[in-house]
Amino acid sequence: MKRIVTTIGDFRTGDDIADAIGRYGLALARAHETDLVEFPYRDPQGDVDRIELRIGWLVDIGIAHDGGMGDELVEPDTVRQLRDTALAVERLGFVPEDLSRFWTKWEYDL
Repeated sequence: MKRIVTTIGDFRTGDDIADAIGRYGLALARAHETDLVEFPYRDPQGDVDRIELRIGWLVDIGIAHDGGMGDELVEPDTVRQLRDTALAVERLGFVPEDLSRFWTKWEYDL
């Protein structure tokens, strides 16, 4: 397990999830972009919940190893989507508009 450390708190999640979030956050920071990511985390009582965090340009996050109790959180679709999006940003230098990210589906009422 790893912890994603932010100004609003620490969130224990799976190694692959944390690594993918870190890579995507770094790619966004280099491109001067931000995005929201949603991922599962284990709360202090050991229950699994979900959170949505902003990552990228001018957003402080850290990733640390956590030897806490509980099963490793695994979500292959989230990891794959994060890695694919990070790779696209690394190659293009910006977040492609046509990339359908399942964790950020916003609807605007005008």
